[in-house]
Amino acid sequence: MTSLSPHPLWRMEQQFWLGDAAFHAQHLAPGALMVLPPPVGVLDRAGTLASIGGAPRWETVRFDDQVLADDGTGVVVLAYRAHASRGAPGGAYAALCSSTYVRHQDQWLLALHHQTPLA
Repeated sequence: MTSLSPHPLWRMEQQFWLGDAAFHAQHLAPGALMVLPPPVGVLDRAGTLASIGGAPRWETVRFDDQVLADDGTGVVVLAYRAHASRGAPGGAYAALCSSTYVRHQDQWLLALHHQTPLA
């Protein structure tokens, strides 16, 4: 694991990669979308939660080139390069990612996450 930026959303972002369905259910916005590489595609909140239970979880993730955009309106965008592994041979993955968080009732919720795989 790499050290993360001090902003608390980086820790939350890490948990979206490593956490379980209960974490996702607690921290996904009601209208959340995940835009993932084929064959997955676009998932809504219900589809995301269903997929978490049936897929192997990432064991490690590292974020590089972290950028955080916060204009003070209750919307924050994270952009970064992710390096993740499921621990099995061929289980390494690298992608350019972005996540948009919204402030809702004093809690940050993930509204949109997008991944573009790197060759």
